[in-house]
Amino acid sequence: MIRTSVLLFCILFGLSFSGSVPAQESTDPAPWALEIKGGKFNPDLDRYDEFYGSDPAYFAAALAWRPSDWYEFGAELGFMHDSGVGIFASTQALGGSVKYTLVPAHLYASVFGRFSPGQWVVPYAGIGATMAWYKQDIDGQPNRSGRTDLGYNAKVGLQLLLNGLDRGTAKRAAKNGLINTYLFIESQYFSTKVDGYDLGGITYLLGLRLEFDFSH
Repeated sequence: MIRTSVLLFCILFGLSFSGSVPAQESTDPAPWALEIKGGKFNPDLDRYDEFYGSDPAYFAAALAWRPSDWYEFGAELGFMHDSGVGIFASTQALGGSVKYTLVPAHLYASVFGRFSPGQWVVPYAGIGATMAWYKQDIDGQPNRSGRTDLGYNAKVGLQLLLNGLDRGTAKRAAKNGLINTYLFIESQYFSTKVDGYDLGGITYLLGLRLEFDFSH
């Protein structure tokens, strides 16, 4: 599975060299990028499926500063909420409802395989630091909440430029500061612990990315 994913990534990376449209008049990078994304979260917690069932939905938003088309620095905030069945402390038997909320916060640096302003397919990867806020409500037991220790995150993904679908609209949007619009897929892993338990995991995300410059 891992080999197949790496091979697919390399093929699409190669396609990104040739899949480009005519460059914009300005080659200066848009200094800011906003991302909105959602998908599935696969937690690393032991017996998570037993308590909560299937992998929960996950949503996130990110804002990045882009000194160059090759790299950026950003911050991301995620959200996950799930409910299931807890364990009675007295008997260790399953029973009672439990609600679990996780809000991860990431700081990251990303690099991009972007070789022309109008490149159709752009591969990217990033690493950074992570912490999270969590809350667990269990029937008949004290609630648990707090902040995790500092951990790390890593991600890899592919962006598809949407400007070429309607170039007239893209040109009008660029005059108003919206330089590029992308659809992207992303796989992200993060690890952050509390009392020895890792609350991180892997997310599979689909999102929309807007690169803009409203200073003009």
